[in-house]
Amino acid sequence: QDPESLKILLQKMESSYKPIELQMPDGNNQYVYYTNSDLLNNLRYSPYLLGLLIVAYVSFSFWFLRTIKKTDEGYVWAGLAKETAHQIGTPLSSMIGWIEILRLENENSEGVREIENDINKLKTISERFSKIGSVPELNDLNINETIQLNYDYLKSRISKKVHFMLLLPREQLLVPHNRILLSWVIENMVKNAVDAMRGEGRLEIELYEKHRNIVINIKDSGSGMTRAQARNAFRAGYSTKKRGWGLGLSLAKRVIREYHKGDIKIATTAPGQGTTFRITMRNS
Repeated sequence: QDPESLKILLQKMESSYKPIELQMPDGNNQYVYYTNSDLLNNLRYSPYLLGLLIVAYVSFSFWFLRTIKKTDEGYVWAGLAKETAHQIGTPLSSMIGWIEILRLENENSEGVREIENDINKLKTISERFSKIGSVPELNDLNINETIQLNYDYLKSRISKKVHFMLLLPREQLLVPHNRILLSWVIENMVKNAVDAMRGEGRLEIELYEKHRNIVINIKDSGSGMTRAQARNAFRAGYSTKKRGWGLGLSLAKRVIREYHKGDIKIATTAPGQGTTFRITMRNS
């Protein structure tokens, strides 16, 4: 009813589609104006919306499968660790009984003391495995003491051809940690370093504070790694050793990142130039 509104509507239709001309016998030709309905206009965007939904679905599916895979891996790790702890614990109890009998026969025997030290180490290993899969308590604070204890234990048990050094700061560095699990990580990397040096070379553990972070460097003069080896070093099942299971560094990564909210990485490495592993944790 409004001529002006009708004129605007016709112009809008004409801009979308050319009007259809109807030729009449009397020469008074007529024009048919037309355009898409609102429904049809909305349907123009349906392919884009459908594509977006497909991308979202594929992305969600990929994320979900990765999450499930990681969860399954976590349960496998936890089950394996707890079963290992159980299997070690059974003969360990028997060994503890036998060491008590040996001590009664010769209390001052050096051999008995050494066996006792190794049994205590086995008890520690059993405790380490039992803690995997559960939330550990970070009750220890003095990380200088933790690393010193590790150094003292390992120094007498690695090759005498390895020049083993420990560099500690004068001040006590305090950071919440679980001594049993952190000792496991350090021991694992020290043994890897000794293997990389084939029992001969220079090995150094250094502890220091940087930008409110506690840093532990474990540096060896071993064979080093290629880029591909360094990229896969923390992947479960990957090992450069013929008899290696490829579990040590993967578990070390789990202990540092998941339990201590820190980071562990290969700081430097190159074939023939050794490797430096770096652990970083937030200073309390």
